Amino acid sequence: MFGLTEMMELSASSNTLSEGYQYAIVPTVLLPLAFLGTALSVVATFIAGMFGVKLKAEGPKKLLELLLKPKVLFAAGALNLAIYAGYVGVDYVKNGPVPQAVQKFANSDTSYHQKAKQGDRALWKQSLEDEGVFARGTIVNGELFFGTNEGYLYVADADTGTIKNKLFFGKFLSPSPTLYKDYLYFGEGLHQSHGMGVYKFDPEKKQVTGHFKTNGHTEIFPVFANADGQDYLLQTAGEDGLYAINPDTMEKIWQFKGGHMDGFALVHGDYVYIGSGIPREGFSINRPFAYKLNLKDGSVVWKKELPLSAWYGPVRVQDEVCFIQGEIHIDTHVGGLSCFTQSGERSHSLVINYPVVGKPIVKNDTIYFNDYYGNLYAWNAINNKLEWEIESDIKKGSYSSLQFYNDKEIIYAKRTGGVLIINMESGEVRENVDFAQDELIYADPLVKDDAFYLFGMKGNIYKSAKI
Repeated sequence: MFGLTEMMELSASSNTLSEGYQYAIVPTVLLPLAFLGTALSVVATFIAGMFGVKLKAEGPKKLLELLLKPKVLFAAGALNLAIYAGYVGVDYVKNGPVPQAVQKFANSDTSYHQKAKQGDRALWKQSLEDEGVFARGTIVNGELFFGTNEGYLYVADADTGTIKNKLFFGKFLSPSPTLYKDYLYFGEGLHQSHGMGVYKFDPEKKQVTGHFKTNGHTEIFPVFANADGQDYLLQTAGEDGLYAINPDTMEKIWQFKGGHMDGFALVHGDYVYIGSGIPREGFSINRPFAYKLNLKDGSVVWKKELPLSAWYGPVRVQDEVCFIQGEIHIDTHVGGLSCFTQSGERSHSLVINYPVVGKPIVKNDTIYFNDYYGNLYAWNAINNKLEWEIESDIKKGSYSSLQFYNDKEIIYAKRTGGVLIINMESGEVRENVDFAQDELIYADPLVKDDAFYLFGMKGNIYKSAKI
């Protein structure tokens, strides 16, 4: 083995180095090499010992000879395959579903009690110890239902904020629970998830009454429709595309695979409008599209290429359907809206400097929406005129959407834990209120007649009287 003294002797005996250069090179080059040689020898001795080989001074050479032996190569390959298989297996289980039997056992007793605290600016504040809430909750018969990124569904008293029930599902409950005919419906999962699904939940009995299995994640809320007496639950599921499900039986009616779909569907008459997006791994391979489908069987009426991904659902303005545009999986500085006629002809469009996210809202031909960095807009889609724009103070990613506040105003949940109250006609900000100093809000505000609720990714939930 080459030790430090041997290296120094070799260096000193070299005729090509000057005396001054010898002393300069020892601490800067030879010492690290010596340490590397020592470390390699230790590793060689250890590995050789595993195979019954005793090393002497020529340890690194012996190590090389050892590693080139067929049985060692075979053993190393087998070990690598085992490690890789273990990694893949752990990752598969981690991103897979929680068996319903496990959920049922965990939820044998869902009673839970946790009082809310009085807030500084809010009526109350409920904290979940860093269990983030990605989407707003839903109120049913005075109870507030909401899911968390830790895979729990909570039930709280909507008036007092006291938590009454806690149910385990085990996977990220990202959508807002949606009420339809006395039942709540919600999905689960993230982009990397597999074997996910949609749950049908009885809010009175606090139990699951049905389940539809998908392969992809179902991270946005379902949309419901009825045609000729048949109910339809329309749910996107990532690479699975769009499902039409019978909400009574939770069985599949049809499935449309037209690309990666995360946004909600828009139903108008007997037709469904849906857009697709391109995940990070699909760039330069796939393209996003806008579709018009038949509600009853999922067949394609028309298909139009979009310039950018449509990560949320479209909206209708008169007889036009407008798809939001923008990439959120790569860094871009462009976004907007693209509108089509009922026959699929391109009509109006708007281009802005940032990707559009969230669920647009419409009133009197004007679309109110926000972009990924918290800027707010009012665009008349028929006259193709940008009515007003509000620039955000915080240029960071946000997923919250504008909501109606009253007949004349809209509300927006700021990423940092506050709200803006804005006049729809003028774009004037009437109120700019902060409820927290270090919160992170992605969820839409939930607005009721006399109050509104905010849901944070750090586990804080606020109820405020209308301001």
